[in-house]
Amino acid sequence: METTGRGNDGEGGASVATGVGMMPEPSPVKPASSNNGCGVAILIGLGLVVIGSTSKCSSSPVGGNSNAAADASLQKENITTAITAQTPPPVEPLSRPSVRRGIAHMRLANEAEGLSGAMIYSENCYDALSRHFSWAKLDMCGAFDMQAVQSIGDADLTGLDKEAAYFQSETAAGRFLAAATAAGEEAGDADTRLSRLQAEAARIAPLSTSRDQGETAGGVASGETLDTILANVDGSEE
Repeated sequence: METTGRGNDGEGGASVATGVGMMPEPSPVKPASSNNGCGVAILIGLGLVVIGSTSKCSSSPVGGNSNAAADASLQKENITTAITAQTPPPVEPLSRPSVRRGIAHMRLANEAEGLSGAMIYSENCYDALSRHFSWAKLDMCGAFDMQAVQSIGDADLTGLDKEAAYFQSETAAGRFLAAATAAGEEAGDADTRLSRLQAEAARIAPLSTSRDQGETAGGVASGETLDTILANVDGSEE
């Protein structure tokens, strides 16, 4: 209900009192943030691309373990198919120089880019095998992985679920055995080859020791860097 009163002069300077309550203005709606608190840093250098979290994010979604198992199974299948399609050379004995080189390369990759960089190196190594197989390169790839498996025992793997799954002992062994048997090695002999790789990786001093000790045991060439090993992993170094 609205009432109007006039001032003493009776003129149009009326004051108006309104009995209807004023509705409050709605608060502005804040747009949903598109930032979930997880930043992404892309490091591009030395021919290596590493994508990593810049802050701690939520845990992996339910089913992460099954996804990792599916990824590992698919990788083994792809390795087997690609190597079988080639004409691999006759089986050769384990190459100790290649084993040492793979272990030394793991040290360099880990020091330069951490476990994420190591995973990318390993993927590139097996991809190279899938296109041009050699026993020496297989030993290098396998030794790299076995050293990585050894290195993650006491490491802080926060935010590295994918890398930890990739370098899980059985998963890494499965990649190696799939490649060896696809190239013509008998299953029992492939197991023996793997056992020798694992023993060599366990013998090498932990990654926390000095690089000089690692190079003496592992055989990094003088002046060799992550740049050169990435260039060679897909090249003719065998």
